[in-house]
Amino acid sequence: MKLYISSRIYPSEDPEKVKKAVINLTDSKDDIKLEIMQDLIKVEAGELTLKKLLQSIKDKDMTSLMLRLLNEGRKGDRFFLMLNKQAAFVNHVVMCDDPQESPLGPITVEFDNDAIKYIINNLRNER
Repeated sequence: MKLYISSRIYPSEDPEKVKKAVINLTDSKDDIKLEIMQDLIKVEAGELTLKKLLQSIKDKDMTSLMLRLLNEGRKGDRFFLMLNKQAAFVNHVVMCDDPQESPLGPITVEFDNDAIKYIINNLRNER
């Protein structure tokens, strides 16, 4: 299972703050791969980060929203989720339907097919 978390770094932003927002979404015990470019930060993460993200979604009672977004936003064997960058900076998970809902641009989380299956099974069992 793989997750790919990425965010643009705009000229008005502090790259370290964007890095913190992205890293806050990961599990500290997960073996992540971090790549920082001039205007983009990317992280590859695994199952521990997926479990942390799902727990945050359950804790905030966003299970139905996540399943709806999954049904609407799945592209083949991939699913993309947008999260509010400012919320992630302070360790909160806030989903966005539209990139405009995150004034500094969203953090994008891409899930592979195995992660999608895990999400569906996990969230449906919660209902």
